[in-house]
Amino acid sequence: MVEKPRYIRNSFSVFFQRQPTIRRKANEIEDILKEQYAQPQIIPVPDGLDPEVPRIIFGSKRGFSQIIVSQINLALNVVYSPDWQEEISRGKGYMLERIPLLFKVLEVIEEAKPDFCGLMTQVRLSIKADKEAILGHITKLFLQDTDIKDLHDIQLKTTTIISGRFFSNITLRYYQAWKAEETQQGVLRLPDKEALERGIEIEGDFNDRYMFNEKRDYFSGEDLVEKIVDSGLAEVHKTIERLRG
Repeated sequence: MVEKPRYIRNSFSVFFQRQPTIRRKANEIEDILKEQYAQPQIIPVPDGLDPEVPRIIFGSKRGFSQIIVSQINLALNVVYSPDWQEEISRGKGYMLERIPLLFKVLEVIEEAKPDFCGLMTQVRLSIKADKEAILGHITKLFLQDTDIKDLHDIQLKTTTIISGRFFSNITLRYYQAWKAEETQQGVLRLPDKEALERGIEIEGDFNDRYMFNEKRDYFSGEDLVEKIVDSGLAEVHKTIERLRG
């Protein structure tokens, strides 16, 4: 039995050309975010290190989201509490309220324009069945010729071009969850039979990078936020319906 989908987290990111000295903008960024976010954590890493490594982290005052600043992107990361996980409309409203802050921050970063934006969505479908049945369900829908006799795990990713502008990436994987050990020492043993929960995890990544790749003078913008959020959630919902159908 496939249970109601639980939306675990969302992340909305704005990407731009590398800004090696972005950490020096911490005070200006803090002024923009101070109403909703606490004082930032400044990460003491060299400017020449991997540009994807976070340089500044802002935690929300209520603890449900973070804004991460790296040399190449700004990201709003939202982790949903159990009472929000089954009502993505609440999460959507929260994101649409907070995402404009990313573009306000972008304004104080010299020479930074939004190259492309994207929404990541993580959903879990818990299934009351054994591992073999769940893997069989995935292969029946997506990999019909696969022999699952000795199959231990599965991960499947598809990338689709939407409206000649967007990439829709959908990743499916089998997941299991175990009871957390009070004292974790060394490498944990995780036997299949002791899993407390198992099912299918869906990760959606919807973005306008396709247009950025194909058109040299293309830039994204705040006017695309609602389209990306709506379409990203809709693509994940289609996958959920297919798995539950």
